[in-house]
Amino acid sequence: MGTFCARRAASLYLLALIGMALAGCSTTRLIDSQVRSFTTTADVPADGPFSFRFERLPSQQADAQAQDRVEDMALPVLAQKGLLPDALAPRFTLELRMAMEAANQTDPFHGHWGFGTIGSGVWMQPMPMGLQATSYRYSVHLLLRDAASKAVVFESTAQHEGPWSDRAAVLPAVLLAAVQDFPQGSDKARRVLIDLSPGGMQARP
Repeated sequence: MGTFCARRAASLYLLALIGMALAGCSTTRLIDSQVRSFTTTADVPADGPFSFRFERLPSQQADAQAQDRVEDMALPVLAQKGLLPDALAPRFTLELRMAMEAANQTDPFHGHWGFGTIGSGVWMQPMPMGLQATSYRYSVHLLLRDAASKAVVFESTAQHEGPWSDRAAVLPAVLLAAVQDFPQGSDKARRVLIDLSPGGMQARP
């Protein structure tokens, strides 16, 4: 009975992996992010547009090409919330950090599973190497300041973890989650859902 249960569990696990791979071929993905945002002033109007320029940390200045790519990726998302770049006379400055890191996770069976046949049946048995599925953690942090006074007017962080490795698609979705509460902010952490498809991104109500 124990061997049968182990084989059944392994089969279910492999089916789950196959399902995840097939989901990656679908037209729409759901990107769920944990978001926390803050506002420190009531002076920001509810409606845009809001002019801004990017403000870079010393580490971002040292790797200007990488930060260029981050900012280019962010501009279309920020525009959805009325945040438009203006290098000459911005109302705000925007400090932006976006990152992705990979973390390997070992499955509960601690083994690869091989396939074979006995007569007309199919059997599975563990093989000696550990089976690992890669998970990716995405994070976004943005800080909006008044350009004249340097006072912080809005801050937000967002994090998403999932199987997707295409950062050029997922990072903008996590950023969109991070700015959902702009300019009002929110007083508690919440889960924000973004539908990501080849045609674009859209936040769920």
